[in-house]
Amino acid sequence: MAYQPRGSSLLLVQRRHRPTKKQPNFSGENGYTLVEVMVAMLLTSIMVTSVFSVALTVKTGGSKGERKMKAATGARLVASQLKNFVTGDPSSTVMAGPGTGTNKWSMTGGGVTDACLCTSCSANCYALMPGSHTLSGVLPATFEAAPYNAKVVYFVTVTDTISDGVNPARPIPSVSITTTWDEP
Repeated sequence: MAYQPRGSSLLLVQRRHRPTKKQPNFSGENGYTLVEVMVAMLLTSIMVTSVFSVALTVKTGGSKGERKMKAATGARLVASQLKNFVTGDPSSTVMAGPGTGTNKWSMTGGGVTDACLCTSCSANCYALMPGSHTLSGVLPATFEAAPYNAKVVYFVTVTDTISDGVNPARPIPSVSITTTWDEP
């Protein structure tokens, strides 16, 4: 007959179960879940990507900044030289122009060549002749050569004229300077 504890009725008979193996604990105490592993991999990949991105930016940013600085220096040099030509009269033979070449009123000379588009004086035209002027020799030779092919171009437009009432009216030039180069 079955075991009956004292003071119990026959309806509350305790059953005996067969012995079972102990199941492994899947509550996360003994290892990592798949979700935890995936999140860890995602965070690691984000960190690695950001480190490589910063390294690449630093590597390319330094040389690009150097080229921008060379271009800005060339543009400032041209602007400072062109200031000397504003008050000049290119037809004057009494007063010499500020240029260093044969034609004192041209930017050509001293290692700088102005490949302007004026037809009357080939590449030796007046520095503030209206139109496009492409200069070479302003920027460092390594920057003007391949692969960068840098050049300084300035464009002169006449915005107005000025006259003192006695002499003929003279143009007031407006100059925009652009430095361009190819990124390898």
